[in-house]
Amino acid sequence: MFARKQIDIGYRDLAAALGYCLWPGLSRRRLETELTRLWSDDGDAVTALSVRTAFDCWLSTQNLPRGSEVIVSGINIPDMARILEHHGLQMIPVDVDLATMEILTDELEDAITPRTRLVLVAHLFGSRMDLDPVFEITGQHPKILVVEDCAQAFDGCEGYRGDARSDLSLFSFGAIKTASALGGAMARVRDAAVRERMRAMMADYPAQRRAYFFKRALKFAALKTLGLNWIYTAFTQACKMFGVDYDLLVVNAVRGFKGDLIPLLRRQPALPQLALLQRRLRQCPRARLTARRQAGQRVNHQLPTPLRCAGHANPHNTWWLFPVFTENKTELVTDLRAQGFDATASSSQLCAMEGEDGAAVDCEDFMDGTVYVPVYAGIPNEALDRLAATLRQHAQATQSLEALPMEEPELEPAILAE
Repeated sequence: MFARKQIDIGYRDLAAALGYCLWPGLSRRRLETELTRLWSDDGDAVTALSVRTAFDCWLSTQNLPRGSEVIVSGINIPDMARILEHHGLQMIPVDVDLATMEILTDELEDAITPRTRLVLVAHLFGSRMDLDPVFEITGQHPKILVVEDCAQAFDGCEGYRGDARSDLSLFSFGAIKTASALGGAMARVRDAAVRERMRAMMADYPAQRRAYFFKRALKFAALKTLGLNWIYTAFTQACKMFGVDYDLLVVNAVRGFKGDLIPLLRRQPALPQLALLQRRLRQCPRARLTARRQAGQRVNHQLPTPLRCAGHANPHNTWWLFPVFTENKTELVTDLRAQGFDATASSSQLCAMEGEDGAAVDCEDFMDGTVYVPVYAGIPNEALDRLAATLRQHAQATQSLEALPMEEPELEPAILAE
């Protein structure tokens, strides 16, 4: 059984994480300074415990009037909505083009009102949207700020690190993200005064303890080992034998913040966390990211357009997730698991964002039928081909697709930065 996702961190990195917990010579100021220099040559970077921490802190500096409207991409995680609600802001979700994951600019323009103060766009599933149309629209409204959530879009330290026009660009290195450091985030903040206020505010947050991070490193070392093919197979079989819902176990094991969200966000990362993040950014391996792209494109190119995953036409896709739509999620999950692929309809926290008038229609429909398929580096080509065949067979059986149009030109792979 191929696990639904692999944790993108090596055992040497995990051993280093444990070692940092025992190393007394770590300096927060030095680590933060080196991380910000490593992340941006413009001096506009800030470190944080998580993307949610940086976003909450940034909003605290803005003092937007309560009741102000925030236009958001129609898919994100519920915690972003909770943060907006905590700051008294009203969320207005707009749809995205599911083929490219680009925000629909017509809907964005129509959603702007005199109360609009912020546009929050999310680069989703490993794809990266073109922000030029967004800035063409917001440029006509000087009071509107733009934040880009790039938590799923990291493509290497030499790659994309935010649009210089964005007021805030957010990148995550959480447990299941690319180049995972088991946590931590980097942000670019355009306004220098806001940036300094954020640093001052976060410097007053209580710091997580070394012991907490030591336990976290051990936990994810165990989860990484669990993800090995034969161990994961034995694990799923044992859970079935004892009537345990392993899907729920896996989801809860990797979930980040459990409890009252805002107090949990307002903390500084443990010193070993910062040291590990520095190590991961310095030594980020390109080969694994390239292999993941190749796996995603191999499966994507074997599927007809109606079956391709969300973002399949985006030229900057790193296939961080491979979500597909079906009218029968239970049946597709069952079919894929029978072939040795632990697909799931519930492992991601992503959802259609709900505003006062409901969710964006296309996003809500897609998320209602989403299944996340295991596609990543390390799965043999023969297995990836079998996975693609299973997807096609499912569609023929459940959606009556009599002719699968396979004679399409392949998408050009996006070029990773040198």
